[in-house]
Amino acid sequence: MSYSLALGPFHPAWRGPQRFILRIDGERIADLEYRDGYNERGCAERLPRLDLPQALFLVSRICGTCSVAHTLAFCQAIESLCGIGVGERAVLLRTAAAELERVASHLAAAATVLETIGLDTQAAVLRNLREATQRVMLRVSGARMAPDFCIPGGVKRAVSVKDREESLLTLPKLTRSVFRTIETMIDDRALLARTVEVGGLPRAAAEQYGVRGPMARASGIVRDVRADSSYAGYTLLPFRLVTQEGGDLYARLLVLVLEAYEALKLADLALQDLSAGDWQGEYPTALNPGSAAAAVEAPRGMVRYTIESDGTQLTKVRIDTPRQLDRLLARTLLAGALLDNTVPIIASCDTCTACAEQ
Repeated sequence: MSYSLALGPFHPAWRGPQRFILRIDGERIADLEYRDGYNERGCAERLPRLDLPQALFLVSRICGTCSVAHTLAFCQAIESLCGIGVGERAVLLRTAAAELERVASHLAAAATVLETIGLDTQAAVLRNLREATQRVMLRVSGARMAPDFCIPGGVKRAVSVKDREESLLTLPKLTRSVFRTIETMIDDRALLARTVEVGGLPRAAAEQYGVRGPMARASGIVRDVRADSSYAGYTLLPFRLVTQEGGDLYARLLVLVLEAYEALKLADLALQDLSAGDWQGEYPTALNPGSAAAAVEAPRGMVRYTIESDGTQLTKVRIDTPRQLDRLLARTLLAGALLDNTVPIIASCDTCTACAEQ
């Protein structure tokens, strides 16, 4: 029997503002149509009409889960344009916040995948670990999600001695808890049965589509801005790049939790190495004429800001975000898949509509 099934936008099984129309043949997806553009806001076009404080305020609210990444990329572009230096203390604080943001994003995405395949107990563990991570973020940045932390030349808040000490006590415990969770996931037969060889994205296809971030690294692509073009504290701190070769739902899930584990260790190292020094940034009194660009590794992959200035104000801003689940990518992942695997496959892509339709 053949029939069509509409999924989204803002469907109980798919909360994103995209629409999937699935053509079902028996129990498998024969083809699909994809529509997006329901959430476009034109942020890049609005930024040149604002002064710098207003522009940074907007940048910090483009995406709630990637606010540190967006503001860090924008600030680094401003710093490059204006020749502004950043002190080591501020650099390490930025890095700690960026890695805590990565942990929170990855654990939430992994928990969502587990929930879609009925593993609610394991998902609850990850959500509790995410909550604990956000409490550490509160101590470091002053907010559970840190939209107003980065500023040109530094950060807006220096972590107190007490908050730093409490964070350094909590982070190793969180790291051990995530590691134990990973160990149980690797041996979970129910999880393996639902995720291995499901929703495969071969490396060649990932390269062709320009996929970034954890999704690319789950397909064997060794690419990460933190390693390829080191910035902030990544020039000072060692870290391990996580990759998997499978390209399937299991590989994407494993990359998410392994990267969360590595990010916790990085945040811990950044706070351990925190030295006395300048940390407070300020807005430049004038912009230099010309253009500049800066890229960071956001939770879902590289985010790049390219800015142009006439010497008085910004005249053009381009925001380059990771490729999301569009028509070609969705067809590659879902064509031939069992209908029951549709939502888990989509969830494993950890799409961010706010970034894609900024």
